[in-house]
Amino acid sequence: MRGAGLIAVLATLTITACSKTDSGPGAAPDDGVPSGIYAVDPSHTYVTFSYLHQDLSYPLLRATSINGELEFDSDNISNSKVSISIAADSIRSNVGNFDKELASRKFFNVEEYPNISFSTDRYEASSENEGILYGHVTIRDTTQPLELAVTLNDAIMHPIFDVPAIGFSASGSLTRSEFGLDRFVPVVSDTVVITIEIEFLLGSNDNSASAAKSAQNAHAKR
Repeated sequence: MRGAGLIAVLATLTITACSKTDSGPGAAPDDGVPSGIYAVDPSHTYVTFSYLHQDLSYPLLRATSINGELEFDSDNISNSKVSISIAADSIRSNVGNFDKELASRKFFNVEEYPNISFSTDRYEASSENEGILYGHVTIRDTTQPLELAVTLNDAIMHPIFDVPAIGFSASGSLTRSEFGLDRFVPVVSDTVVITIEIEFLLGSNDNSASAAKSAQNAHAKR
């Protein structure tokens, strides 16, 4: 999920829009959500992948198992970090045979490489609620840079769970052949566009902590 051309799926996500005052790009919120560890809310998180298929259409694949954490620093947004892990065998096309092929050695080889992970390096704000998140994504034990265009949608006290919550949209693109996923190129495009809708809730849990650690370990090995 790389450079000018990825998302995506994932996030030190510009929390700058939490501020209700015009404090400038990258500033911390005055009255927004507090600092702390925020876990991915998997029931309100969506990562999709699209690509040009034989010049005919742009199919959509969706990851259905996504976990990880946001380490949010309300005093200095740029110190915030995001670590996300996707179960590679959870990617669905709604075509049973193709789902099996995606999980096989022909594509993600999930038995040997069970996770796709993303972890951040830095965030550059362009406005109060938008910016570019720079990090690295690991697929099949190959790590490449990833840039995500991020928009903070809101940061509020969740109306149902009664905990601080942060929601983002993000997008970007990657070149799949850089990860050994070059099957059918160029009949099926090498560029994959990633779109992410993600919500975080204050507090950690076993799944979020384990996924974050996995993503951080992959990031550290690059």
